[in-house]
Amino acid sequence: MEKLRGWLWGCAVLLLMVGCRAVSELEDLAEDGDWLMFRGDPTLGGYVDVELPEHPTLQWEYKHGVRCVASPLVENGVVYVCDKHGVMLGLDKKGGVVYRHDWGTEVEASWVMRDSVMYVGQIDGRIRALVRTSGREYWSHATEGQISASPNWMVMDGREWVMVGSYDGCLYVLDAETGKVNCRVETGYYVNGAAAVWGEYAVFGGCDAWLRVVNCRTGVVTDSMELKAYIPSSPVVQGEQVYVADYAGNVWEMRLRNGEILSNRILLRSADDEGGMLSMPAVTRDAVYVLAESRYLYCLNRDDGSVRWRKMLKGEVGESSPLVCGDRVLVCTKTGMVSIHDANTGDCLWEYETGEQIISSPAITLDGFYVLTARGTLLYFGEKS
Repeated sequence: MEKLRGWLWGCAVLLLMVGCRAVSELEDLAEDGDWLMFRGDPTLGGYVDVELPEHPTLQWEYKHGVRCVASPLVENGVVYVCDKHGVMLGLDKKGGVVYRHDWGTEVEASWVMRDSVMYVGQIDGRIRALVRTSGREYWSHATEGQISASPNWMVMDGREWVMVGSYDGCLYVLDAETGKVNCRVETGYYVNGAAAVWGEYAVFGGCDAWLRVVNCRTGVVTDSMELKAYIPSSPVVQGEQVYVADYAGNVWEMRLRNGEILSNRILLRSADDEGGMLSMPAVTRDAVYVLAESRYLYCLNRDDGSVRWRKMLKGEVGESSPLVCGDRVLVCTKTGMVSIHDANTGDCLWEYETGEQIISSPAITLDGFYVLTARGTLLYFGEKS
C-alpha cells in the first residue's frame, strides 16, 4: 500500500509539473532578465511573474528608421531588433549599438535565441541558425514558401528542437544542433502563426481555419478542429488548455489530453461580422486577457468563461498582443498607445503615446520593458530616477 501511495503521489506531482509549464518556464527565463523568444516562452502564454516599473519613464529611444514588425528580444542586457530588410541591431542598456548583422533578406517574425545561437525564419523561405558572436552560419534549411511565423523550440528525448511554419503549408521540426528535419507536417494551407508547445506536442493554426495538434516525435497529427474563421495568429497553451482567437473575433478554449482535443467552447463570441482579431491572448492561472472589438481589452474567467471586466483603449488594437506582468497588463495598440492596466480591475494606471504605429509585442526585463514601433523606433521604459 505504501508503494502504491508513493506511485500515486509521483503521478500527481508529474501532472502538476505539466500543468504549470506555461508559468514556470517563463518565470525561469525572466529570472535572468532575458527575453529569448517571441512571447518569452515556448507555450506563448504571455505571462511573467515580474513586476513592471511603478512609475515607468522613458529612459532612451533609438530611431532606426526602417520598418520593423518582429518583436524585440533581450539577452545578457542587450536588446536585439531586426528590420524588414533583415538587418539586426543589438543595443546596450544605454541605447548604444553594440551589434549588427545583415541577414541579406527580409525578416517579418521574431527569432529564437539559445546559447548564443539565433534561429531566424525569413521571407525567402529559409530558417537559419547563426552563431551570434562570430556571425558564422551554423546551418540553414530551405522550405518552399515564405516564413512569416516565429520559430519555437522544445526539448524532446534530451535534445533541443526548433519548429517553424511556412507558407508552403508545412510545419517543420528540426534538430537545433544540425538542422536535420525530424518531421514535416503537411496542412495544404499557409501556416502564418507560431506553434505553441505542450510536452512533445505542437499546437498551431492555419489559413484553412483548422487548429492542429501534432506529435513532434512522430509527425502525426493526433487531432484537429475547424474553427469559424482562419487563424492568423498563434495559440497559447496553459496547463491542459489551449486558447486561440480566429479572424472572425471568437476566442476559443480547448482541453487537451494525450494529444487529443477532449472538449471546446467559445469564451468570447464575436460581437459582429467584421471581427478581424489578429493578436494573441495572454493567459494566467485563472484569467484570459485579449484585445477585441477594435478598441477593447477583455479579462475573461478561465473557469466559467464569464467577462470579469472590459475596458476601452485609447487607440485601435492590431497585431500586438498583451502581456501580463505580475498583477498588471501591458498593452500596445496599432495607433501607437502604450498602456498599463490593473489585472484585477482593468483600471488604466499609466499610458504613453509614441505617435507611431505598433505591430510587434513588447519585451520584458527585470527592470523595465522595450517597445518597438513599426517605423523602427525602439523605446526603453524603466523606473523613474
